[in-house]
Amino acid sequence: MGLLCIVFTLIYEFFSHGAFSVHMRMMCLFPFLGCGVLGLLCFVSPLWRYIDRWCFNFWNTAMATFTLGLLFRGIVNISGRFTKLDRLYVILGMILLVIALIFEVIALCQRRKKS
Repeated sequence: MGLLCIVFTLIYEFFSHGAFSVHMRMMCLFPFLGCGVLGLLCFVSPLWRYIDRWCFNFWNTAMATFTLGLLFRGIVNISGRFTKLDRLYVILGMILLVIALIFEVIALCQRRKKS
């Protein structure tokens, strides 16, 4: 998804006649850092055994929500306008992260009860 963000940004900036947005250029950080670093940690260590599937799904959904929020903000900035609607993406992304952490805590408590 991170490479798709980079390619999309390059194509969008090419057709926007030199206009660019810092938000759109940085939208690839969420897929790379949020999903890539977590995936690398799970691949290198046995951490993947302990991450609940619901937690994993909500975490990835939160990263996608943050990415879409930056894309929306970048498009609005390039068009020369301002809106407060991009705050909804941040709020929704934070809610999804909290839900992911709640599911992980629940899964850890259930595992602890079984053993």
